[in-house]
Amino acid sequence: MKFKTFVALFFIILIIIFSLQNTELTEIKFVFWKFSISRVLVILGSFAIGIFVGLLISMKKIFKKIA
Repeated sequence: MKFKTFVALFFIILIIIFSLQNTELTEIKFVFWKFSISRVLVILGSFAIGIFVGLLISMKKIFKKIA
């Protein structure tokens, strides 16, 4: 198994364990909105947004090399 794959799996497992231990409701306030949501969803949603932003940045670098 490649080192990067191992590191990625390790961090994913850590995030899942951390998320499962934080299942209580959390109040989210954003501009005019205010709602309660499970802390697990906040953690995993933030993680997913981080992955998405990282992919967008890496795609920008790839397209810059091509052009």
